Amino acid sequence: MAKSCSLDEKAAYLQKKELEFWESQKKSGEDVDLKLARDLPDDTPDFILGMLSGFEKDVAEFCFENCEGLILDAGCGNGNLLLRALRSDQSNGHAARFIGMDFSKNMLSRAALRAGNDPRACFLQGSVSRLPFKNQTFNWLASSGVLTCLSSVQEAAEAMREFYRVLKPGGVLVVDFFNSISHYTLVRRHLLRETIEPPEYVSPSAFCKDLEKAGFQICTLRGFDFKPIQGYLFMSGLRPLIDPCFIQERFSCFLESKVVSKRPELSLFGYRVYVKCRKRGVP
Repeated sequence: MAKSCSLDEKAAYLQKKELEFWESQKKSGEDVDLKLARDLPDDTPDFILGMLSGFEKDVAEFCFENCEGLILDAGCGNGNLLLRALRSDQSNGHAARFIGMDFSKNMLSRAALRAGNDPRACFLQGSVSRLPFKNQTFNWLASSGVLTCLSSVQEAAEAMREFYRVLKPGGVLVVDFFNSISHYTLVRRHLLRETIEPPEYVSPSAFCKDLEKAGFQICTLRGFDFKPIQGYLFMSGLRPLIDPCFIQERFSCFLESKVVSKRPELSLFGYRVYVKCRKRGVP
């Protein structure tokens, strides 16, 4: 793209490329939905697939535990988290109805197919920065892996304002971000000289301030992914030589299940952090 293009033109271009990517996703074989949601290669090791499946289970529990009323999964993709919530009864007996929304027809069609005829769920196409719902529609809103993919800080701010608008007073919001002060992002920034910028990467303090500015009160955080090296080395032919026993993934899983669960303040050191908050009065 020409350097003279406007920010709006750049955002529109990035949105188009992101949509084209998800519309083109096709997978087959076992664990197709996990591979589809994460664009994993067909030869992904079973251990990694199992670890990611466990991650999604934990995230679904954090996002939807005790949810009730009308719930929006904003950016549901192929429905991995929403369907886990449906099938494990995360509402714990509370009456709950789910709407899955995504900008990709391809991913939505897969989510709807998997949900079958479950009367508690429906799906529609839409954008998180322009939600197609009336004010104060939802009791609960979860948006996983979405803000980090938006084209600009401005679009992320628009999405947060939209989340506030469609939630009822006291409604719950759960969102996530990639931590710019985690061990790996610091290595990337200072040793590898990579650009680490919002909205893809942001510090916990900055992200919480943005939520508070948008009108939310922080309730709790949950950090994931404490591996020494991010990115799955199985994509490289060197993986069997570097870490054949998945030591770094086992280490991360141990920290998440045995350490961070007892010391939640350590969540701030996770590479990926989920935040649960409630809508306050007029911001």
